[in-house]
Amino acid sequence: MFEISAGIEFRQRHLILTSLKKSFGRIELVDYGIHPVPMEGQVQEWESRVISLIDAFFSKNQLSRERVSISVPREKTVVRFINLPIAARENLRKVIEYEAPKYVPFEREEAYFDYCLLKEEKEEVRVFTAFIKKSDLDFYLSLLKKIGIQPVSVQIPSAAAINLFLYHGEKVGGENSVLLEVTEPFFEMNFIRGKDWKESFHLPLPNEGRESKMIETFKRLPFKGDSLPKPTFFIYGLDAAEKMFPTLPETGQVKGVQPPPVSRLKLKNGGPIPHKIYSSIGLPLKGLTRTFLDFNLLPLEMRRKKRQIGKPLFIALAFLTLILCFTWALGIFIRLEKGLKEVDGEMKKRKPEVETIEKIQKQKEELIKEVSEFDKIKSGEISKLVILEEMSQLLPPAVWVWNVKYTGKEIEISGFADSASDLISLLDKSPLFEKVEFSAPVTKERERREGVEKERERFKIKLRLEGRKEKP
Repeated sequence: MFEISAGIEFRQRHLILTSLKKSFGRIELVDYGIHPVPMEGQVQEWESRVISLIDAFFSKNQLSRERVSISVPREKTVVRFINLPIAARENLRKVIEYEAPKYVPFEREEAYFDYCLLKEEKEEVRVFTAFIKKSDLDFYLSLLKKIGIQPVSVQIPSAAAINLFLYHGEKVGGENSVLLEVTEPFFEMNFIRGKDWKESFHLPLPNEGRESKMIETFKRLPFKGDSLPKPTFFIYGLDAAEKMFPTLPETGQVKGVQPPPVSRLKLKNGGPIPHKIYSSIGLPLKGLTRTFLDFNLLPLEMRRKKRQIGKPLFIALAFLTLILCFTWALGIFIRLEKGLKEVDGEMKKRKPEVETIEKIQKQKEELIKEVSEFDKIKSGEISKLVILEEMSQLLPPAVWVWNVKYTGKEIEISGFADSASDLISLLDKSPLFEKVEFSAPVTKERERREGVEKERERFKIKLRLEGRKEKP
């Protein structure tokens, strides 16, 4: 028995896809992909690229779209560590919702939020809270809905990384740990004391003096007192160098600098676990095991209800069902065996009638088939093969069509040509097509595919089927 969970992490410049499998108590990294994508401002190209990458990854690994966790870019969220009176413990969500205008630069009606209770003391509680604009999160949810995905959780990179870090035990780095992610154009620094997430900084990554900027940020962390153990730096991220801060331990400020722990994971095909996507690996962990941070920005009304039945009760009921099924099947078998001879004799008597009925049934099926063929002729739907044959005869051999969409009466084709404007007149001559026009501006782009690399015109043309006549 095994379970599989997938992760989709949206970054400003990348899309990171991961898949974890749990079997016999061991979690395995099945596959991952790191893909550059256009900026989100280029909505159409970004959306097309992202959908294509997700579909390809899920198809390649035969992943279910029912257990998917996503992560939104950290810069689209507002993170706060809040101390509240102990009286607020019983109704934290309502209290945070009421206090939201104190923590975010937009109205409470415009935001989704979630929280984690980090620490509970005698007089107060410490809560981690993250807010995101509804429009920003709805953008990603709408995109995923187009490909049949409704995520079970929405996280942020730092929460996913901390869950993976603490999955290895709270003392992996000693009493104090600093998780540092370096992924352009930002870096994020999280300070953890034992199991207590103390602080988080998310700042732009300068072009020069990067390490100095990070050291300055480190000095702002709540790490005070000579008697406290020095923290260990755990560095990861797409732009993290192999040897960052080589002399930092020599200053006496830190215990050491190293990659974050991954010893409890293994890569399906062997080899080292990629530290640079540490938060992405931690993202689907929530779907396979209980995590330290039970954090989810997904709106409450979209969350799936947890099953109330426990595993032991489920197993007991399943076992009882098997026994009842076996008993029932055994009784049926005895009764059938007893009546088998009677049925045999009756069948011999009824054989002529059965053959007559079978003959009538066969005639009926033939008539149904003929009626179906007549219905097809009557509907007059133009065959897709006819449409493709017509296009292949009309379009010059040099034209490369890489996408064809057919929606019943309208067709949209995309591709590259030496002269896209010539295609309109060629397609318009066909008796099958009408209203042939460009659905997007023609652009000059370098066509890259195996054996071809030159500048050509990229086009997108839409047209309609004319009438309901087949090509003669």
